[in-house]
Amino acid sequence: MKIEKIHLNNERNDAHFQFMTEFRDLVTAHTAAALKITPQFGAFTRLYNREDEALRKVSASAFTPKIHEADAERDETLSGMYEVCKGMCKHWIPATRDAARRVQVVLKTYKHSGSKPVNEETSAIYNLVQELRTDKYADDAGTAGLTEWVNELERRNNAVETLVKGRFNEGASKTDVVLKDARRETDAAFWDICDIINVYVILEGAANYETFIRTLNEVIKKYSVKHHKHKHGEHGGQSGGGE
Repeated sequence: MKIEKIHLNNERNDAHFQFMTEFRDLVTAHTAAALKITPQFGAFTRLYNREDEALRKVSASAFTPKIHEADAERDETLSGMYEVCKGMCKHWIPATRDAARRVQVVLKTYKHSGSKPVNEETSAIYNLVQELRTDKYADDAGTAGLTEWVNELERRNNAVETLVKGRFNEGASKTDVVLKDARRETDAAFWDICDIINVYVILEGAANYETFIRTLNEVIKKYSVKHHKHKHGEHGGQSGGGE
């Protein structure tokens, strides 16, 4: 029996902090003394509080809520354009139907762009818009009734980019660096504790640690499943850790 691995660097900021909160609460419930990790847990708690403070500063940015709202509107437009194109692939006019099917090939390539971190999604949608305006696809997009969708997607994509630049100009980029460092240090403290407990299991047997490990592994499993769903486009809420 051992504590399973989790790819913490893949988690978004809010999810990462929530995972660490569940870990902290689990240790508190079992007590650090009983787990024989009192000094290590003290170090973890100090780093956890630093991450909490950095996350609060990022969230407090005046631009952050606006970015989330604009990002959601952009995702809605991208999803709507895909659904309209999908419907036009069943159009009764053969020329319209064929045009929509050619455009759909392009859209499928970018369908899950909404699951990317904000800046990566901005780049991906810029490329999509440019591709749909090439000589190869512009006429097909028009025939399929998607020209206005392309224009609106570009407008909303530009709006997100402007807000992100505004946030960096606000000075939040420095806070983002602090948060990134805080996450990395919290991760290191977390794995120190996990390594120690795994060694105790080898040296002493699992009896004193079994309940703690089983519970923590269930938490790890839950977050691993969440990340898998998000990666494949089943997402909502805050955009990526790369913000």
